Amino acid sequence: MTEFRIDQLRNETYEALTKMGISELSGIQGSCIPAALEGKDIYACAPTGTGKTIAYLVPVLEHMEQQMKAKHKPAAVILSPTRELASQIADVSRKLLSTREGIRTALLTGGVDMNRQVRSFRNSADIIVGTPARICDHLRRHTIKTDEIRYLIIDEADEMLSMGFYEDVMNVVNALAGCQIMLFSATDTAQTRKLASEILKDPAEFRISSDPLLKHRIRLFHCICKEDEKPAVLKELLYQNEAPQILIFCGMRNTCDRVSSMLGSLGYSCDTVHSEMDPNVRKRIMRSFKDHRIRILTATDVAARGIDITDISLVINYDCPQDIRSFVHRIGRTGRSNTEGTVISLFTEKELPVLAVMQKETGLSSEKIELRTSRKSKRK
Repeated sequence: MTEFRIDQLRNETYEALTKMGISELSGIQGSCIPAALEGKDIYACAPTGTGKTIAYLVPVLEHMEQQMKAKHKPAAVILSPTRELASQIADVSRKLLSTREGIRTALLTGGVDMNRQVRSFRNSADIIVGTPARICDHLRRHTIKTDEIRYLIIDEADEMLSMGFYEDVMNVVNALAGCQIMLFSATDTAQTRKLASEILKDPAEFRISSDPLLKHRIRLFHCICKEDEKPAVLKELLYQNEAPQILIFCGMRNTCDRVSSMLGSLGYSCDTVHSEMDPNVRKRIMRSFKDHRIRILTATDVAARGIDITDISLVINYDCPQDIRSFVHRIGRTGRSNTEGTVISLFTEKELPVLAVMQKETGLSSEKIELRTSRKSKRK
């Protein structure tokens, strides 16, 4: 099969991709785009950071023309499990549309007053990006007109199912019967395969078990310590690293708060995000992190999706990830856009079998490091 190239796309799409610094397609993009352009349903599994968002947005935009009227009827609905990821997808859509006029992207997520959102959505949009529950709310209110919707994309299906959105997803699928459906996931699980079998018709299937560039972009290290030694180990890690942006993953939100407070007392510019925060506060903190006003961010796995910041060169797993899916998404926050990144994971002795499984599943080896924890951490 001849390799699909970006210069085969319409001029506006080619120019937009070039502006975004994309000169060639990734493996998942080169596979999915031509199949989607042929109208096939898609089931695609590829690691975080391989460009799945471009893989489904490009074929949608290739077939989309400007609606020459004041009120636009949506042509595509994109479901995302989290507000952060939905916002990121909408941003990518708008970048791809920067070379075209008259095609609108709307973001419909929770955390915004429903009535206010309905009013702001009065003239609708061509592309709707949203979270499942909020999209279902709009469908029930008939504020989303479905008669011209031709595409339904379900992004991060593995996370969607783990968060309990199966029923909402199926409600959207049933409301948009007859659409071309593209289902994307970072991991290929029994649950995602079951969902695919239920909603896709004769799909083109693409699985990339590992990004061949990942081994060159991301270096994995691990440190074995006791649970009560973790604060001292973290201080030493930060003493040794000058990374401009650091993301620290904790298993629970109270751990995030405790670690953030500890680092703040040491003089580090630090804050935290987790699922129980007010959405507007979380958005403000994320913006500060992206704008380099905060150097260190502690987060639960809610932040593993939707963070696309090139400057994150160090990810620290303060707590062991619960499963391979969480690990894949955590490490995918660094080494983005062909930059290099480092991941350091703290494991207790009893968690070492988890490390072995993760190395096997990802195909990435992790080097053990030893740390001195007696000296004081430098303030930064």
